[in-house]
Amino acid sequence: MTYKAGQRRYCQGTDAMKTYAEALEPDARYRIVMTDDPVDGLRPLSFRDHYDMVADLELPAGAPDVVVRIYARALNALIYGWLDYELMVVAAGQALASLEFALKIRLGADAKKMPGLARRLGYAVERNILSAPQKSQWGDDHVLLVHIRNEIAHGSEHVYPPNLAAIIFDRCRALICELNDLPAPSLRKR
Repeated sequence: MTYKAGQRRYCQGTDAMKTYAEALEPDARYRIVMTDDPVDGLRPLSFRDHYDMVADLELPAGAPDVVVRIYARALNALIYGWLDYELMVVAAGQALASLEFALKIRLGADAKKMPGLARRLGYAVERNILSAPQKSQWGDDHVLLVHIRNEIAHGSEHVYPPNLAAIIFDRCRALICELNDLPAPSLRKR
């Protein structure tokens, strides 16, 4: 099948990808996302707001280089979520992959024998490398991260809004910091 330049491509009735002309435009779903600016009050979210939220999620210096590289890949996917909201899922998946890789490095040979994020997190807690999971309104944060990781890895139609993606990143970052004896920066309120 051939397409003319700029022609929309459809996959079973859904838009498969943006046209060339739309590729660098913000995802239309951001038109309804608002922020409560301390100066301007309630206003539409801007790319600067989105970028600053992502920048606030960086890892502090001191994590293993390969973990920093994988986590930076996740941050970049999150930045480009501005252009395609669906990339929030890709970004969250990469943030969770960076956590899992950080666990493999920290746990060494023992981690290679055990499959899955849940077992590695549990093993790190048993060995006092990680503190016990935090309880929140959603329950045990390790269980939640494992659930989200498995959902992404095995395919899901869910799309994560930026605030949920930021929570996933913040928890992954906190655990990576704890694994490497680094102070975890707190997520700023915006």
